[in-house]
Amino acid sequence: MYSTERTKKTQKITNELVNLLKTSLIPASRVNELREVLRFHEYRYYVLNEPLLADFEYDQLYKALEKIEREHPDQVTPDSPTQRVAKGLTRDFPTVQHLVPMLSLDNSYDAEDLQDFDRKARELTGLDSIEYCVEPKFDGASISLIFENDLLERGATRGDGVEGDEITTNIRQIKTIPLSASFSAHGIQQIEIRGEVLINKSNFKKYNDLLIAQGEDPKANPRNMASGTLRLKDSAEVAKRNLEAFVYHVSYYTLNKGAAVPPLLSTHAGSLKLLWELGFRSPELEKKVFKGIAGVIKYVEEFEATRDDLPYEIDGMVI
Repeated sequence: MYSTERTKKTQKITNELVNLLKTSLIPASRVNELREVLRFHEYRYYVLNEPLLADFEYDQLYKALEKIEREHPDQVTPDSPTQRVAKGLTRDFPTVQHLVPMLSLDNSYDAEDLQDFDRKARELTGLDSIEYCVEPKFDGASISLIFENDLLERGATRGDGVEGDEITTNIRQIKTIPLSASFSAHGIQQIEIRGEVLINKSNFKKYNDLLIAQGEDPKANPRNMASGTLRLKDSAEVAKRNLEAFVYHVSYYTLNKGAAVPPLLSTHAGSLKLLWELGFRSPELEKKVFKGIAGVIKYVEEFEATRDDLPYEIDGMVI
């Protein structure tokens, strides 16, 4: 998402704004720079887990943005970092239809199953060798996201696969999901993305420890907690639970007039790379691409052996 040059430039502007706060207020004329700086540091903290700014300094910049937008409401944008927070409680979660049905995966339990699958795939395609992309199957709550003209328009639960609950307000509380992304730079006008919302093991333990200290019953497991949190009517409580999201599939897209299909969307692995470059947390770092099933089987065995050491729960691998 951020090249080395852009990172240096954004960090330079960050230092300017932080220093400006020490002596005076940030002028409204720099509100766009302030928003971009906050988006950048959200990305570094929540997606890359490589923060470049102290929490106190981030909070000061955020408060400065709130003040400017409060005094100049005409300058508030839908994708401003301040617009994640909802005003009041959500009354209900209306049912919405997915642009493309969310289907289930077939299961395989051993190497023999995979070898048989590969044989059938080669027979069906007429290819001597199939290229496969392998990634973790995150154990969380499935979601569908729609972006239009670069802005997050809707978030929904999986539901029955055809229809789900519209939970956009709660989706906006998840810091690993950007409120806007530069899809238009790739000629994309509208896009539907699939993903998984989860809570990592560390945050799950912290939350359960807090419940126990308050004399309440702990949550059963991270998956149920993530799923239940998405349907809370209090978005402030959703924000407190530190949900994360991995996006792993582009199910549908439309192009701007005259635009060509982005080359990265010609393969599944390419779509993961595109989403990562646009600021989403996709399994770009965890995925592996193999020519032939032998490499797939070896990687699955190696990854499964380390699953207990991962910061999040998985329930297998996706091929």
